[in-house]
Amino acid sequence: MCPTNWTIEAARDAVTDDLHLLLPLLVDHDPDVRAAATFVLAIATRDIPRISSALHERLAVDEDPVVRVSAVLGIAQLAREHHHENAPAWAQELWSDPGPPPEIRIGAGLAWLCLADDPAPDELRTFLTASSTTQHNQFFQRVPWLQSGGVHGLRTSIHSMLTPHALSP
Repeated sequence: MCPTNWTIEAARDAVTDDLHLLLPLLVDHDPDVRAAATFVLAIATRDIPRISSALHERLAVDEDPVVRVSAVLGIAQLAREHHHENAPAWAQELWSDPGPPPEIRIGAGLAWLCLADDPAPDELRTFLTASSTTQHNQFFQRVPWLQSGGVHGLRTSIHSMLTPHALSP
């Protein structure tokens, strides 16, 4: 019978209190466990520099595309909640650089849409709606952020994020 926000806050505090159990999961042999760990760690309420650093390390070394996307989205979520001013620039630099693998660039594009208040630049719209981007839909089905909230799949997420007025009643 307690308010929903109290329940959510208690869950987030429990995650934070159990960082010693969760951080080791970032190196689990199963990539789905590593991806899920990034998703859970992104709701922590304290020790943000430590968690962000661990996610940046995972992004730098992990070879699984789902884990890499999850690390990008986890970093972005922490940055948004904790008001890191440089986060939109970081995400923009990542998605606009042709060097990183496509999944990192796609994840960074999605992250930028969540971090920035500005309308999506034409270059980002073009990149995210290109057929080469939507070809990655299959492994994006395993990304925890795209499985939650009733939004499934890369194409649906991109459409929803680029046309936010479509979500309004």
